[in-house]
Amino acid sequence: MGMKMNIEECAEMLAERLPDGRRLYADHIKMYGEVLLHVLVGDMIDRPLVELLKSNENPDIIKIYCAVIEEMWLKGDDNVVNVVEVTVLEYLTDDGEVWQRFGSYISRNFRNYVNNEFIPNNLNYLNVESLKE
Repeated sequence: MGMKMNIEECAEMLAERLPDGRRLYADHIKMYGEVLLHVLVGDMIDRPLVELLKSNENPDIIKIYCAVIEEMWLKGDDNVVNVVEVTVLEYLTDDGEVWQRFGSYISRNFRNYVNNEFIPNNLNYLNVESLKE
């Protein structure tokens, strides 16, 4: 197992792979002078992905977002995984329908992690159903 992806590497990967990523990344750096991954992910993933999941009209684009989130979870260091949990997953749990749609786009491995680790470890403030198979 090599080095885990850090915050800067993660930001680069997002800029590279997400729709409008380069512009959003450049705007972020201009505004903050550094990568604040929780803020960047809110702009680059959370809001666009929730809109996409609500309409569910662009499955190919949704798959890109979900693949990126999963890569952050699989390859990210502790800081990056924290962003996945706190900024992405918690945001997606706000709408039950969006949450279940998200679950249909991710791998069984990631879904198992969400259902068996993320949700149980955060029950004190998460009120969300497990993702269905």
